[in-house]
Amino acid sequence: MSVKFSIPNNCASFQLGNLVTFMGTAGNEISRVELIADYKYKLGDLRVLEGDWSLDYIFNRAGKRRITVNGFNKDNKHLTSDVIDIFLVGEVGRELGIDVSNHNGGSIDWHAVKSSDISFAFAKATEGGDYVDKFFAHNWKQMKEAGVIRGAYHFFRPLKDPKQQAENFLAQVKSTLEPDDLPPVLDVEHYPEKVAREWQQISLNQRLECVEEWLEIVHQATGMKPIIYTSPSFWKEYMNNLPILTEYPLWLAHYTRNEEPNVPANNWGGNGWTFWQYTENGTAPGIAGKVDRNRFNGSFEGLVAFLRNSIVA
Repeated sequence: MSVKFSIPNNCASFQLGNLVTFMGTAGNEISRVELIADYKYKLGDLRVLEGDWSLDYIFNRAGKRRITVNGFNKDNKHLTSDVIDIFLVGEVGRELGIDVSNHNGGSIDWHAVKSSDISFAFAKATEGGDYVDKFFAHNWKQMKEAGVIRGAYHFFRPLKDPKQQAENFLAQVKSTLEPDDLPPVLDVEHYPEKVAREWQQISLNQRLECVEEWLEIVHQATGMKPIIYTSPSFWKEYMNNLPILTEYPLWLAHYTRNEEPNVPANNWGGNGWTFWQYTENGTAPGIAGKVDRNRFNGSFEGLVAFLRNSIVA
């Protein structure tokens, strides 16, 4: 009936801003564990699988942290706990964020998200010509009320009319988009497989033209220069790694333990990345299960400056 940490060791030290992995074991009666920092900050809540559990977390405040793992049975009764101390050293220069969609469910506690290390968040608004994420309106409102810097994204479908797709996005976002929100995002990727097959049906010039049309329409309608979300593999395979459209800020999806991501298109035309989605297996207080985690390439002051500079009518 015990729950134990396997890693890290007690009193281990970690560089601030790096991923910290917690792993452990749990007795047969324990079906769920939660991790708490300093007895009040919930790091995550997860199911025990075959007697094991694990959670990744990134801290953005230096100092000593007491980490508690609590074990619960199937009736949600607390049975046992284990405690370790860790030390976080150094300074962090990059603000942390998340992104969500209907896959994360409709019961996100955005106040809990805000009370953690999260400064900003993106939520899926639309896809293609007529799809609207069923949780977008709720997330969009709650993000604002909780004080989370918010952004909205559109998942692009290459065989759909880009003008219709832009209008679908604007119908959900334009009337509530505010100057302190993040610029609109266009998500261009080759996942899932059916989307990859769609990209394969059109030429390189057609791919560039349809993406550019969406960006220009949304730019003109909102007065904000949109962000492009993509991956190194997509840009190399489907955009020939061309340094085209690199005047738009880059939100890069690259899951790696390296300190920096692999930036396509000659370091995005020399501009580098603005946001980096570094894992799809992160956690955050207020969200059940896994969530995408992101970094902004700068401090909080830099993030605020980015918001202000994004308004370029």
